[in-house]
Amino acid sequence: MIRRLAMIVLCAAAPILAAEGSMSPDERAYLLEQLEKSKKDMLASIQGVSAAQWKFKSAPAVWSVQECAEHIILAEDYIFNGAQQVLKTPVVARPEKSNAEVDHKLVAGVQDRSRKATAPEPLVPGAKFATPEDAAREFTARRDKTIAYVKTTNDDLRVHVAPGPLGPMDAYQFLLLLASHSSRHTAQILEVKANADFPKATAALR
Repeated sequence: MIRRLAMIVLCAAAPILAAEGSMSPDERAYLLEQLEKSKKDMLASIQGVSAAQWKFKSAPAVWSVQECAEHIILAEDYIFNGAQQVLKTPVVARPEKSNAEVDHKLVAGVQDRSRKATAPEPLVPGAKFATPEDAAREFTARRDKTIAYVKTTNDDLRVHVAPGPLGPMDAYQFLLLLASHSSRHTAQILEVKANADFPKATAALR
């Protein structure tokens, strides 16, 4: 009798957990806004960059525009696949930190360039994209796949949690990290372009 009652309670709770786990319309809209804006800003930052500008380094240890762009591109699938791995973890009750206030703080924290970080080995750039056009095509293809997923998914992104760079994060927050990471390194591209020694504009790469 007790076992039967427990099963009834669990079955009744399952739809509630699922409802709490999937994105709300506002959460989906916010994530899409971040993905679309960071896509637009990244593409604008490398548009019309010349050969000399693409590879300019203000110091040996400072990334070029080319290296920043490649890092952004490599991170797209890396972080997206990480979010998919988080979805394989056991379902938990929706964490207290899975809310809009924490989401917005996460975005702001990742974009804060005053805090430096070291890229993991898979995301270290290696001159993989010869031209800005090559980079733009690859980034667009990868980002559009991410956007298509976010537009249609009903995955329970809010009730699967794993350790992240900013502490425990749910799968939705890993996708916010993806968008914010792009914005962070687009700002780095703009820093490179603002350097006093950045080459003057010439004919763009073909």
